[in-house]
Amino acid sequence: MIRTLVAALALCGLLRPVRGFVAAQDAAVTSSADATTYQLSGVVIDSARVPVPEAEVTLIEAGVVSRRVVTDPAGRFTLRGVPATRLTVHVRRLGYRQQTLEVLPGADSQPTFVEIILAVVPAELKGIVVNPSPPERLREFYERREQRHGFARFLEYAEISRRAPRNLSELFRSVPGITIRAASGGGNTIRVRGCQPMVWVDGQRIPGAELDEVVQPSDIGGIEFYPSSAGIPAQYMDPSNRLCGLILVWTRSE
Repeated sequence: MIRTLVAALALCGLLRPVRGFVAAQDAAVTSSADATTYQLSGVVIDSARVPVPEAEVTLIEAGVVSRRVVTDPAGRFTLRGVPATRLTVHVRRLGYRQQTLEVLPGADSQPTFVEIILAVVPAELKGIVVNPSPPERLREFYERREQRHGFARFLEYAEISRRAPRNLSELFRSVPGITIRAASGGGNTIRVRGCQPMVWVDGQRIPGAELDEVVQPSDIGGIEFYPSSAGIPAQYMDPSNRLCGLILVWTRSE
């Protein structure tokens, strides 16, 4: 219809202003196309194809965290208003290895529905006993902190929330003698004088685990860090790991 009108006006010598009108219309269409957004949805499962509920799904645009959602009981999630650009999706859940993938919404080769598989961390994690009472579970932490234990660093939930780290390892960047490097599977590794500190979660030892693999910042009630064997409570002492330090993690209830 507009094209027919343009042709008719051109015959009458009124082509120039009509061209301006058409150009404006074309620009509006282009602008509308550029603003097109998509819905990115998916499901998070484990290697046995069992849904993983309450997994944290983070959308990263141009290196900046855009938004976060949590999977439902069926392991599903939805992110609306997603731009048609290359994005990074980071998924993590306590007890599973983190997963990161890139998606391109709207592209023929990239569907807007993704299936993300999380691998379970070493079997020792299954032995973790969670006390449903936060004061009881954190009692050790608060008792040692009140004693102003000189050999340890203490961080509690309020301080961790204020710093808002993406990974717990980031809390240790300013600690002398600590080396932090990016891990191939996501998160970071922590080394004390070149060796790996032992990690305990709620009184349970997690052999060989990296801190970022087993717990998320939002789950933490308190952290105790001992850079050497000095001051480590007797029940957590490991003679074979005396120089590598110890990280005691205490989780909290929702």
